Amino acid sequence: MQVSIIGAGNVATVLGRELCRANKVDKVYKVAQVYARDAVSANQLAAELGAEAITDLGRLDGGSDLYMVAVTDEALPEVAAHLQLKDQLLIHTAGSVPKGVLQHASTRYGVLWPMKMIREDMPALGPVTMVVDGSSEEVTRQVEELAAVFTDTLVRADDEMRLKMHLVAAFTANFSNHLYHLAADFCAAEKIDFGLFYPIIEATVQNLLRQHPAQAQAGPAFRGDRQTEEKHLVLLEQYPQAKQLYQVLSNSIRQSFRG
Repeated sequence: MQVSIIGAGNVATVLGRELCRANKVDKVYKVAQVYARDAVSANQLAAELGAEAITDLGRLDGGSDLYMVAVTDEALPEVAAHLQLKDQLLIHTAGSVPKGVLQHASTRYGVLWPMKMIREDMPALGPVTMVVDGSSEEVTRQVEELAAVFTDTLVRADDEMRLKMHLVAAFTANFSNHLYHLAADFCAAEKIDFGLFYPIIEATVQNLLRQHPAQAQAGPAFRGDRQTEEKHLVLLEQYPQAKQLYQVLSNSIRQSFRG
């Protein structure tokens, strides 16, 4: 299968690598072209994937079997407006953008959204849920076949459901990671080894695999321990961003468990 990748950022890079590694006896995935507005980015990824680098969508090869648009959500409409692919398979990789953004670019279009925070320095994609959708049943099955290259865990979701899942991903991954970021910064400033907290982080995840999050909740706000909360807030006086989040989250926990 010949693939053209439109984009050269995090998702394009990691999925492109996985496609190159996924070659099988019965199906060979060949990345033919990599498009990016920035020539340096296009050349870098194309060289890694053994593809041609282009910076003009007008030079897009019309012979590919699959066109994968992996650009920012904001750039998707503009990129789609420049594509005229007739009935060739066209997908985008965004969780919060409707598949219809591609409807004027091809009659066969869909979505392949990897539900994971992806960075181009990742050695491999690793465990991931792939969320798929298509403009028809036939297209959806084709997108599912592609998704199976990356994972055994995949699910169909239309635009509305995918957006809801994108919201949940923000809570479970983006927001939690930001809290780790603030905690790591606090540790650095207070000369505490953040690595000491890896076991409790791992234990929290393991608990989530066994039971509903409500059953695993703990901490001062859960217990109604205002005295400890006040001690924590004093420590956070020099960290106003973290202090504000501490108060908001503590209030939310109290409302959930103590009324």
